[in-house]
Amino acid sequence: MKELLEHIVKSIVNEPEKVIIEEKESVDFPGLTILTVDVAEGDKGVVIGRKGRTINAIRDLITIHAIRMDRRVRVLIKDDEKKEKTEKETNVEDDSIFNDEI
Repeated sequence: MKELLEHIVKSIVNEPEKVIIEEKESVDFPGLTILTVDVAEGDKGVVIGRKGRTINAIRDLITIHAIRMDRRVRVLIKDDEKKEKTEKETNVEDDSIFNDEI
């Protein structure tokens, strides 16, 4: 399943060399495989698609393949931690601007 997902994602992105697929077993749900897709920041929109249609179609294909192999799978897109840190730093800077005016 990992190979199929990797082939699909690399076929649609602009930077296929930066595609990383992580496969791990779920701790909470035995028998569930979690596939995490990590792509370049500029390619996230391509993988997600308008209103999530592309990622939902990819999930459907992988789920059908998993059912045929008598397995369960979940496809996720990796969140970028750097983006979250940058947003927090920006919020702190914005607060300090307002504090200086008072």
